[in-house]
Amino acid sequence: MVPDGEEKKVMEDNPENRAKCHCHYCPSYPEKCEGELLYCVTGSSACEIPVKGCICNTCPLYYEYHLQDIYFCGKEVTGEGKTFLRKQGKGEDPLFYQKMVEIKDKTHNISAVTSMGSTKRIPFSFDDIHFVPAQIKRIPLNQEDPVNTSVTIGPGSKKPLTVSSPILISGMSFGAVSRNVRLVISKTAQKLDVGFNTGEGGVLDEERSTAPEMMIVQYSTGRFGVDDQLLQSAAAVEIRFGQGAYPGKGSYLPGEKISPEVAQVRGLEKGEAAYSPAHHPDITSPQELGEKISQLRKLTGGVPIGAKIGCGDVEDDVKILAEAGVDFIALDGFGGGTGATASYARDNTGIPIIAALPRAHRKLEEMGVRDQVSLITGGGLRNSADFAKCLALGVDAVYIGTAALIAINCQQYRVCYSGLCPTGVATANPQLMQQLDVEEGVGKLSNFLQISMEEVKNITRMVGKDDVKLLKKEDLVSLTRELAMITGVKWLDGDKY
Repeated sequence: MVPDGEEKKVMEDNPENRAKCHCHYCPSYPEKCEGELLYCVTGSSACEIPVKGCICNTCPLYYEYHLQDIYFCGKEVTGEGKTFLRKQGKGEDPLFYQKMVEIKDKTHNISAVTSMGSTKRIPFSFDDIHFVPAQIKRIPLNQEDPVNTSVTIGPGSKKPLTVSSPILISGMSFGAVSRNVRLVISKTAQKLDVGFNTGEGGVLDEERSTAPEMMIVQYSTGRFGVDDQLLQSAAAVEIRFGQGAYPGKGSYLPGEKISPEVAQVRGLEKGEAAYSPAHHPDITSPQELGEKISQLRKLTGGVPIGAKIGCGDVEDDVKILAEAGVDFIALDGFGGGTGATASYARDNTGIPIIAALPRAHRKLEEMGVRDQVSLITGGGLRNSADFAKCLALGVDAVYIGTAALIAINCQQYRVCYSGLCPTGVATANPQLMQQLDVEEGVGKLSNFLQISMEEVKNITRMVGKDDVKLLKKEDLVSLTRELAMITGVKWLDGDKY
């Protein structure tokens, strides 16, 4: 909370400082706890904090004592990494909060020893699947034994995309997330050779020049900021049909989040809300889909052309996409995050990725094209175990969005739609954006990705393999019969379903 420096004063709770305190003037002041002051000294409020804006950085004490951060009223030190984090909400799922804390710990190079999507509980999860350890039949590898982690997206394309890790950063559009977030992601992609998706909000000039060889350009229904020049600079193109948070529904970015720069990049007027239709106006049949893929492939010189879909009619959708000639398919399951959508859509539409993923993999195998069409999956994935289990169930790579944002600076306040994000992640407000330092964000995201990948490598060693691409469903066992039937992995009795 207080930076290192030659002059570091310790603030005290005394009448003089209370007289200077601005807490009771704040729009987020918890009226039910009237009388509380000096949260920067006394700690968080006993009440829930309504996130309506923060004036911590207007208080004379903030500058007198060289404070950092904002919303002291709702934060506390937590986790092994001693992160100054918003406290757990009274009605919040403890497991959901703990997963966020563990991501924060990894940004401090601390591996756990133990969603902004829907918080709705589903009957099956990756936690109900375990790995089968190598012992005698197969011999586990030692820590020093190398494990290959590189993967290739679109191996059948003229210009395949090879990345150092199967963990990719999913599309999070400029405007939905801040300029600083976009810069953190592109700089991290350059540093680690990891793939990243632009999202549907166009691309900053800095992103295009920083890591073009890792950049997957999203071609959305709104076509914001997408032109031939951008497409020709892409390492891959993803035609976005839907996403897990609201499949079948168009996307929306409120006008209050459309800053002049966001408007310029998206090709809108300042303050004009951005709406993406539910479907592409020029892709309404398999024939038009094939024509669009051919058009994009010719324009880009042969980079992988793929499609992102929410999980619905999995087999039929995958069949049509494969027959149309896509080089990769990105499945986004129920539970995936978003900056703004209606809760009725988010909580009641789509299929969890744990059920959709095996179906897509099986369909591509039945069609005899599994080795030609890469499969990427995302939607509520948070940790290395989730990532490795997806790889074993048949995907080539995984997309992470919310987990990446938490690593960067997000604390799950769930006010993304308002533009008042206190962490500088989902806002265009210049003052709030100061809460996210780009270079610090690069360090945190890099740490999270590197530790997560090291854990995936260790899991691969534990099952006796030296390449993440060799992880198979035979390396898994389900703790429940129902999940064994859904995923096709063995149940505890050793039988396959």
